[in-house]
Amino acid sequence: MNKTILLGLIIMISIFSLSAKTRKKNIDNLPLMNTKWVLEEVFETVVTHNNDTAFITFSENYKFSGNLSCNLFFGEFSYGKKRLKLDYFGATKKYCKDMSLEELFLKAIKLDKFTYFINRNTMFFFHKKNMVCKFEGKLIVNENLEENHEDSN
Repeated sequence: MNKTILLGLIIMISIFSLSAKTRKKNIDNLPLMNTKWVLEEVFETVVTHNNDTAFITFSENYKFSGNLSCNLFFGEFSYGKKRLKLDYFGATKKYCKDMSLEELFLKAIKLDKFTYFINRNTMFFFHKKNMVCKFEGKLIVNENLEENHEDSN
């Protein structure tokens, strides 16, 4: 009987230990909102970064905005545990030398319904089980100052 109790205690401690590790992983994830999500990949195309690096941000008032790599864009969103719906409203209309990345990113955003997943400082958009976008997150400390998530630990 003592062996049964001891075995039961060991199993319970193991379960609690695994549960605590899972919760810790979720704590390390950047939040969807108040994070600048810099585009790393769109439709399997790796993004090179420059002064006009493509990004998206989500605000607490359910609005999103960002840079397509040349033009600024905006809209509203709704989300659930794993779902994200973007209602794209529009973008500025500046002409830039190379619009290929902008066209791909805009095509992705206009898909409007995604499954999204955040793992630490990386966010993925999936549409019909295909990865559409991959982002690297930078926690927004205030309007003018950003802090990379890895530096904040």
